[in-house]
Amino acid sequence: MHRKPFLLASALASVVALCGVLGWMIADRAAILRDGHEIVLKTEPIDPRDLLRGRYVRLNYSISSIPPLLYKDQAIDYFDSGTTIFVRVEEDDDGFWTAKEAVVGSLPDDRADGDVWIRGETRFRMASTNTPAFVLYGIERFYTPEHVAPEIEERMRDRAVTEIVVAVADDGRAQIKALRQDGETIFTERLF
Repeated sequence: MHRKPFLLASALASVVALCGVLGWMIADRAAILRDGHEIVLKTEPIDPRDLLRGRYVRLNYSISSIPPLLYKDQAIDYFDSGTTIFVRVEEDDDGFWTAKEAVVGSLPDDRADGDVWIRGETRFRMASTNTPAFVLYGIERFYTPEHVAPEIEERMRDRAVTEIVVAVADDGRAQIKALRQDGETIFTERLF
């Protein structure tokens, strides 16, 4: 008889904890979108004939491949899959942001005010650092409503310039904020 109130209390506590975790995840993402430093990345389609799977578009960026010369003052023998990398990006004359420097492990303490560092992880183990590191930033999928996805897929097949507006938090976490093509905003993420 005493077991029933205990099970009810346990179930209620689990539901409250789950709601709290989900609420924190949503609020954290919204904070990055609202307060993060806005950068614009040019996408590089992975496969123009197979960009849409379900309700998302697969994306690749010029900053997804980090050459060894960007690792300043770091002696690195190899990368394990999942190695944390921070990449400093700067805006070029064309309005797109590109990789200028990379560090492995954690954000540098001596970074300058206004620097934007985006956090990523290596895709797979690399035997040497003589080849570029392939990095995932958590922004490789752009989720869209069903009615918008076919238009985006068609435009990307036609090789229209695709711009992804990304919000980057001070700790390097990134969220896709909007998708633009040829200067026209196609889709904007809502905060909630």
